[in-house]
Amino acid sequence: MDSPQEKKQTQKSSRHMVRLLKWGRNRFFTGVIIALPIVATFLTVSWIVQKIDQNVFRIVPTRLNPETYLGFAIPGLGIIISIVLLFLLGVVASNFIGKSLIKSGESLLARVPVVSPVYNSLKQIVQTVAAQKDRAFRDVCLIEYPKKDVWAIGFVTADLGGPPKDALGEDMLCVFVPTTPNPTSGFLLFLHKDSIRILDMTPEEGAKMIISGGMVSGPQDEALEAGTGKALKSNSPMPSLK
Repeated sequence: MDSPQEKKQTQKSSRHMVRLLKWGRNRFFTGVIIALPIVATFLTVSWIVQKIDQNVFRIVPTRLNPETYLGFAIPGLGIIISIVLLFLLGVVASNFIGKSLIKSGESLLARVPVVSPVYNSLKQIVQTVAAQKDRAFRDVCLIEYPKKDVWAIGFVTADLGGPPKDALGEDMLCVFVPTTPNPTSGFLLFLHKDSIRILDMTPEEGAKMIISGGMVSGPQDEALEAGTGKALKSNSPMPSLK
């Protein structure tokens, strides 16, 4: 039968073991919280670079592809080539000859039954976004949607114009309401400016709140306190096993 001194020593050893396991668990989850966004960012950027490289080198002749001579691919080379080509396109489009060629190409596309409406629609969207780049997605707002007393986050994209403005009147705004967790899809709503509440949030903070399902709802420092900050809160040294 164990003596009281031995029982006390056994209990003390058990407490030290529990503290050690808790310390190890906290450090493990701290590592996961720190590593997860880094790994996810690296994988996302790598995937985007690979996709761009693959599509660029499909139109580049084989004899001009460095991989043909080096025997290995150079990551990011497709992005560099894309930037150079877009720059050259901008230079060409800025002079008289380039503008004439572009107009001739657009006239040719206008005669193609299927291609013409697609091209004209995309061109109008791009030109509209470029014209309102100072306003588009700058304001984050709250709206009552899909019913009264139920609120959703939206982004003010532009002042309403065209036939919808003629039908609805002045002071109407276009508000894009994204879905969670995929903010690239959503709903376009036309609302009076008095019916929305502009939030003191940046578009990045609004997007983070939507993607996270509401778990990230404030500035960056608050997000760190809610996530990594909690995991790093315990800075006590490893418990002694004596």
